Amino acid sequence: MLQEIRERAQGWIAWFIVILISVPFALWGISSYLDGGSTQVVASVNGQDITEREFENGYRQFRQRLRDQLGNNYRPELIDDTRMRKEFLSSIIRDRLVLQASSDMGFSAGDALVRAYINSIPAFSVGGTFNNEVYERTLRNQGLSPVGFESQVRQSLMTEQLSGSVSGTEFATEAELQDLLRLRMQRRGLDYVIIPAAGFMKDVEVSEADIRSHYEANQQSYMAQERVKIEYIELDVSNISKTLKAEEALLLGYYEQHKNEYAVPERRRASHILFVQGEGKATEAEVMKKASDALQRIRGGEDFAKVAKELSQDPGSADSGGDLDYFEKGIMDQAFDEVVFAMSLDEVSEPVKTTFGYHIIKLTGIQAASGKHYDEVKDQIKSAYLKSEAERLFYEYAERLSDLAYEDPDSLQPAAEALGIETKKSEWIERNGGSGPFASSKVTGAAFSDDVLLERHNSEAIEIGPEHILVLRVVEHEESSVRPLDAVKEEIAAQLKSEAASKLAQSRGREMLSALSGGEGFESMAASAGLEIISKKAVDRSNNELPEEVNASLFRLPRPNEGGRSFGEAKLTNGDFAVLALNHVADGSDKDAGEIGGVEALKSALERSRGQTYFQHLIQNLEDSAKIVINKRDG
Repeated sequence: MLQEIRERAQGWIAWFIVILISVPFALWGISSYLDGGSTQVVASVNGQDITEREFENGYRQFRQRLRDQLGNNYRPELIDDTRMRKEFLSSIIRDRLVLQASSDMGFSAGDALVRAYINSIPAFSVGGTFNNEVYERTLRNQGLSPVGFESQVRQSLMTEQLSGSVSGTEFATEAELQDLLRLRMQRRGLDYVIIPAAGFMKDVEVSEADIRSHYEANQQSYMAQERVKIEYIELDVSNISKTLKAEEALLLGYYEQHKNEYAVPERRRASHILFVQGEGKATEAEVMKKASDALQRIRGGEDFAKVAKELSQDPGSADSGGDLDYFEKGIMDQAFDEVVFAMSLDEVSEPVKTTFGYHIIKLTGIQAASGKHYDEVKDQIKSAYLKSEAERLFYEYAERLSDLAYEDPDSLQPAAEALGIETKKSEWIERNGGSGPFASSKVTGAAFSDDVLLERHNSEAIEIGPEHILVLRVVEHEESSVRPLDAVKEEIAAQLKSEAASKLAQSRGREMLSALSGGEGFESMAASAGLEIISKKAVDRSNNELPEEVNASLFRLPRPNEGGRSFGEAKLTNGDFAVLALNHVADGSDKDAGEIGGVEALKSALERSRGQTYFQHLIQNLEDSAKIVINKRDG
């Protein structure tokens, strides 16, 4: 039968069927290619697009930098992801505007400047010297390519030039410095008393009617938020890593595969004599003649260093006899590198042409490549191996988890059993989020989506951090509702009593201020009220000796007349009330400048602050005049 089918499938009917099938598939493929290949645009700045990929890559790097900077203090549950994404997009737009302005104004960063900057970054160095393998590995771990990173550095250097050209031109006059010193270092002396609200609590009565009336008038304040309990599967590289074991044979194999990462490459030391060629300089023939003459002198027995000091046009090395110290391959110009790493010790080269001119090179030292033995780096090898294996398993599990959760949308158990991972259950989570992974707006957004909340389907895989995903389903749900009066009765009673006691304390304080205005003495008034006077002879604006509200009120009071006092008030956040008597004011002067780094430091700070302000004004003007289109994004 199979043979009969095969024979019949070779005629014109078979070809007709194939054509009918091929046409829709071809059209579908083209459509899929066109649709799938389109690039999502997050925003456009003066016609330049900011793509979804650019935004997400930048945001991921930003979050990683934040995590690295904060270390153990990193608290993802305290981060509003939606707000942070919005602010990050705004920063990208500002950067794009500044970069456009920098380009329009003629600022640029050449390859040499970019390379010098990258070479100076400590993270890319081994033993204080730039290491190209470390450089590429570090970028790879950050999801960057050398070309992309160098583009970022170039853009950063260009924007720094614009920023410096604006902020670096500001100056501060002597009169401005004196005014700043006078106010910034001003000291004030005061007496004050605090009237505690707690002292009036016994005089306050709150009735059932008051409680009910407040409850009915402010029910929005006593709403129980809509909330859910979820079941979820969590995949995290760090957790996967903890479950893995590393056998000695596997670690040795990993070491052999990555031995070059634990080695220091060969380095060579050279001296050179440079003859510059270029615009406004000697012609190529003239330069070549000078180089050949110098080479003849050296080969005739003259000391290389002496000739270099006399003839070399490299200001950085001529005085030291042309010495360039040790360097590894890839640091110098390609032609220079090729000659140096092919020479023998003490050999002197023929003239070598580079973009700088012609060089005569002498090889003065060789440091052979060296590596660390397995036993020396075993702990590092183990950590790197486990991380590598965890990452591999993470992506394997992540892909399978997405498929399994989709194939059986009404339960997480099949996915959990297939992957050998236990499901977890959360406590109640409200729409505004919880702690840990539930602080992410992506998680709450998925949990309260119609498909998950109403249809009770599994969510899609949710990326809540680098190599950290979660799939969830809702197992319990409570609608938002007003909490019953009995549940909030004591809370309302305490609030009403506290507010009433605070008003009584404020009323007593205002009576005392009225008496002070009428001529009553501050000390006698405090004594009759049984209040302790707190005295401070000299406090400045940044002091932490006074309650914040008292300090703010103190520096708003008018300067008192000679021998007199100015009086004021301050309501404290805990409901207490303070009555202040300002006794004297001493303005700051040059002799106080030392406390904040000296006059020059103050001047620099004022100029820097003003320059930064003007730069921000420039950015605002660029934003106001730019054509910025922000596309709405889901999630």
